[in-house]
Amino acid sequence: MTGWTSVKLTQARQVQALMDPSATDAWADEAVSTADAYAALREAGEHGDAVDFIAHALPRLEALAWGARVLDEETRRESIPVRDRQALDHVLRFLGDPSDAARRGCQAAAEAAGERAPERLIALAAFFSGGSISQPELPAVLAPPETTGRLAGTAVRLAAHRSGGPERVIARALELAERVADRGLAGLATE
Repeated sequence: MTGWTSVKLTQARQVQALMDPSATDAWADEAVSTADAYAALREAGEHGDAVDFIAHALPRLEALAWGARVLDEETRRESIPVRDRQALDHVLRFLGDPSDAARRGCQAAAEAAGERAPERLIALAAFFSGGSISQPELPAVLAPPETTGRLAGTAVRLAAHRSGGPERVIARALELAERVADRGLAGLATE
């Protein structure tokens, strides 16, 4: 890991506050950096927790793009229902054109996707990534700031377990997340 230039939360406790605001007694000391707390999770073999941690540490758009990339790679390895693939495709289109109409299209696609599909969660992550979550004609309501990271991280973990090879998927997801933390969206450029 290098400088984590795209991560704006410098203290591990800032990430932990997003993950569980009520667990103040379990938060890291102020001196523990975000990158160091993540590295400790990796070293301890807590890879699922590392996915959750980095999903919350990344900015919303980066977390969404990372989760979508992991799911896209995995859906190319296995067959999934069309409605689930359509939800992921909506997210990929939204990432290319982050308009409010595309974001709301992700919500509709999520509602059509399978109830337990990781693609449903990543489409919801897109919907909650910015802008109002109320109906367009109603006063604006913003999603809590942790929602996109929580949904993206959970989508990645679900996709890993659906794959039959969760260790491989989680390892790849963490590799990609570290690249995004280091270089922002450029870290997702194809190898």
